[in-house]
Amino acid sequence: MAYDYERLQRLPVDPRIADRISRSPKMSAEQGAGYLASYGGGGQYMTFAKLPTNQRLAYAAVLEGHTDPSEIAVVTGLSVTDVNVALSSLGKRGIIEVQEAPAPI
Repeated sequence: MAYDYERLQRLPVDPRIADRISRSPKMSAEQGAGYLASYGGGGQYMTFAKLPTNQRLAYAAVLEGHTDPSEIAVVTGLSVTDVNVALSSLGKRGIIEVQEAPAPI
């Protein structure tokens, strides 16, 4: 799934409202099947909503398959330093698995 990183910088729906809609079959039906589909659905939206902006952007890039911090920096518009800090924080939270770079020979 391709994410719109500009839209991820500011989420359009209050997470409390999104959670309430997700928990109610009636409200979910009123919103339709495509409700928050561009975020991966209500559950993924809630995950994004709990993260600070830099972590949210880095996490979306990881979900798209980007693994190199410099590559993530290019697609998100963040600095490599911000990406490294975000990836480290996501790893500490257990959201992603951070692999250590191999030692130089």
